[in-house]
Amino acid sequence: MYQFSDRVRYSEMDENGRMTIPAVMDLFQDCSDYQSEALGIGQEFLAGRHRAWMLSFWQVFFERYPENRETFVAETRPWKFEHFLGYRNFALYDAAGKPMVKANSLWTMLDTQRMRPVRPAEDEKSPYGMDEPLEMTYADTRKISLPEQMAEKDPVPVRRAHLDMNHHVNNVQYIQMAAEYFSMEKPVYELRAEYRTAALPGDTIFPRMGEKDGWQVVSLEKEDGTIFAVVAVRGKEE
Repeated sequence: MYQFSDRVRYSEMDENGRMTIPAVMDLFQDCSDYQSEALGIGQEFLAGRHRAWMLSFWQVFFERYPENRETFVAETRPWKFEHFLGYRNFALYDAAGKPMVKANSLWTMLDTQRMRPVRPAEDEKSPYGMDEPLEMTYADTRKISLPEQMAEKDPVPVRRAHLDMNHHVNNVQYIQMAAEYFSMEKPVYELRAEYRTAALPGDTIFPRMGEKDGWQVVSLEKEDGTIFAVVAVRGKEE
């Protein structure tokens, strides 16, 4: 388990004075990066072996949204390694220790030369230890089902601002793109994101949106229909 404390910044607020979903997701990405670097098995270490952890799936529950200047504790805990997959929880706790956001994520260890999944070596996973998973309702599949009817939205060219250190579109940028199309009467309670193919400089992303079983779903695709990522959200059931 790894934790750090911080406070919410004004630049992370939405128009309603709540921390934005992309800001929360950025924070979780940072938290996992901090832990890996602290253990000496971060990006540079893996790059020297031509390996990298690639995010495959998010499931996030927003019990409440952090507010401007509020202090919090961010936490991450790897809880299972299976073949070439790694499972990692995240959470944000308020000053009283009550969880505001809980998340589960699935990562794939990739051989960056052959661009194929590979099992992590023992010294690439054992430093994390093994924690108990957070208490939350876990999705029974990482695959997000698409609605039969989906509306096409305006294409989005990949720009430099979308890229991360791996020179492809950052995971949170897909969520930011999809968020433009969601129309929520109530705040998002659960978010899921499935990542399939990395978008690169020169690509154009074609969004499609629809609804299914109470979920609003955005599929971010190539012009030929190949899916980069799918993002789905729903409000809290009464």
